[in-house]
Amino acid sequence: MSEPILSVKDLAVSYGKVQAVRGVSFDVTEGTLVTLVGANGAGKSSIINAITGMLKPSGGSITFEGRNITRTSAHKLVKQGLVQVPEGRQILSTLTIEENMQLGAKNHRKGSAQAIAEMYERFPVLGERRHLAAGSLSGGEQQMLAIARAMLTKPHLILMDEPSMGLAPKIVDEVFKVIEEIRASGSTVVLVEQNARRALQAANDGHILQNGEVVRSGSARDLLADDSIIQAYLGTGGTTAS
Repeated sequence: MSEPILSVKDLAVSYGKVQAVRGVSFDVTEGTLVTLVGANGAGKSSIINAITGMLKPSGGSITFEGRNITRTSAHKLVKQGLVQVPEGRQILSTLTIEENMQLGAKNHRKGSAQAIAEMYERFPVLGERRHLAAGSLSGGEQQMLAIARAMLTKPHLILMDEPSMGLAPKIVDEVFKVIEEIRASGSTVVLVEQNARRALQAANDGHILQNGEVVRSGSARDLLADDSIIQAYLGTGGTTAS
């Protein structure tokens, strides 16, 4: 059996005296989509931020492509092929779409112009508005820009934190279509998503978090088929908060 592309072992994250994540372990197989599901405050975003170097873990280890990255800085991880699409998109709203894209492509091996042109083909609305300020885009368009900017780094592993937050249902469909295309292209995806049912429907595997701990893990299909999971974590509407 091949080594997982990402391995998280006994991860702990603390904010002062408050321990937000404790003893979290999971592996991610290359080419799969894994989702982290849980209620507000379950620790999902803290885990993503620890993996991507935005937070320093207080315990445990993180291995990416066989290398220990537990205390590696975020900008070094991007160069190694691990990138995050953060919650709230965090695009540079006063810069143009083109300038945002150039920042994403600055280390691209194929050259930024070609890489950006390919991304405009994938997201035509961004190409049509490339000279406009990124802040003028709708929420869904900003999410597409955030994803496109991340994809320009040619990631081996992309972590997405609440990509459908605040978007209309039709736009959510578009976002999930893009996520599935990313996985189909060969990239591996770890997804934190407020629409837990939809995330599990798209995923290969899922991990249920409660109070900073993993309480259930398994194939996404099995988790969706478990009535106790549906009632306890997905609710009647199938969504959870971040």
